[in-house]
Amino acid sequence: MSNYDDPSWYEQESPPDQSQQSDPADRFPQRIHNDAPNTSLPGMYGRQSQKFLTDQFNTGNLGNHRNGGSASRTGQIIVSLALVIIAFTGGWFGHQIYSGLLSSSSNQSSYYANLFQQAWSIVDQNYVDRKAVNYKEMSYAAIRSMLAVLNDKGHTYFLTPQEVQAQQQELSGTSSGIGIYINQDPKTKQVIITATVPGAPAEKAGFKSGDIIVAVNHTSVVGKDIDTIHNLIEGKIGTSVAITVQRPPTNQQLTINVTRADFKIPGVIMHYIAEAHIADIQILGFDSGVSDQLKTALTQAKQSGATAIVLDLRDNPGGYLEEAINTASEFIKSGNVLLEQDSSGHRTPDPVNGHPIDTQIPIVVLVNGNTASAAEIVSGALQDHKRAVIMGTTTLGTGTVLNEFDLPDGSAIYLGVLEWLTPNGNFIRDKGISPNIAVPLTAGANALTPNVENQRNMTLPQILASGDNQLAAAINYLETHP
Repeated sequence: MSNYDDPSWYEQESPPDQSQQSDPADRFPQRIHNDAPNTSLPGMYGRQSQKFLTDQFNTGNLGNHRNGGSASRTGQIIVSLALVIIAFTGGWFGHQIYSGLLSSSSNQSSYYANLFQQAWSIVDQNYVDRKAVNYKEMSYAAIRSMLAVLNDKGHTYFLTPQEVQAQQQELSGTSSGIGIYINQDPKTKQVIITATVPGAPAEKAGFKSGDIIVAVNHTSVVGKDIDTIHNLIEGKIGTSVAITVQRPPTNQQLTINVTRADFKIPGVIMHYIAEAHIADIQILGFDSGVSDQLKTALTQAKQSGATAIVLDLRDNPGGYLEEAINTASEFIKSGNVLLEQDSSGHRTPDPVNGHPIDTQIPIVVLVNGNTASAAEIVSGALQDHKRAVIMGTTTLGTGTVLNEFDLPDGSAIYLGVLEWLTPNGNFIRDKGISPNIAVPLTAGANALTPNVENQRNMTLPQILASGDNQLAAAINYLETHP
């Protein structure tokens, strides 16, 4: 009997075992937006306040980008109008201590809070170059430095008011610009459009996967670096840019005018591999509504004849906790999706929602070093319930649930207030999810995405020959383990 036919694999409750797992890689080029600084976001939003994050929000190559955190698709950039790469660095969070209730640790807190205030006053009152005294930057730098000391890897961070707005846009699944993914060949220096965002201005204007960018606004960009080309393409919503591309195989040159606009970024993209009866489904991030999009993709896949699934979570930065729970629940009949542990060690289970879509179809989940937070929750749940084989490389290891603490000027601190574990009690923080089958991506290769597969109408032989050995290994496994 197949493991997938054994109900105990997915109906078990979570055992109390606390054994730990083991540690950490960018497939998507950066998703660029104009109105935010170049940074990166980790987090996972929990259900208590809808202001909980649990991911590593990096944005990247939609073509797919899923710019997660490190590097498997270096150089790729998704050109969109607002720089939505919000870095999750740490900062400073001051708190008030009431007299009469001070423990030894709170006495320390009071002492060093006063020490900081004295240092601030000394600088404020005595520094000679008054033009160099920038109170906002001083406070922001102090906050970031304070949070960095907490060592909550990939989580616990500070955002400026502008970065908070950009993160909210990111989590809503919207973006702005023209919506293309680009990659630069390290040898030829050609900048190639790897894909367009479905429904974005670039797709509507007629850009194609494989187009080589040769000029922007009639200025040659041949030999220019990818950042320079990005800066030429970005601009304000409602304005247009003329991009000249060379289109293989005819090498015909076309100049296409495209107007920058807001557009919705799909959270789930599916390519059906008819020859293998396998649905290649990619979840870009666990933004609002993603679990419903996955239901639609699964329904379409089964109607097409899919008998197995590749669930691609490579470079997935995470997102809302509720979306992660609902996603795992689509494949698991009963039991827990994760355990939450507070600072006292108390554990609270988060069970499945009781609305599964398919609890038996074979699944391979692809992960890498940029798979973070909510994506790690889903991976860990499917692994512990033996509902999927996890393949790829060890995930990032961002295992805290963040609470958003809004500050008076619109900035915010995202502080780790809970730690999450897999259903079997395995800690993820600093450990990550270890794959059942380790398959490193071949050096120099790019991960293939369903978006690219769709736009190029790729067949099974073309996918297997693409250089994405992780996807090829997943397909081969599903074909030999029905």
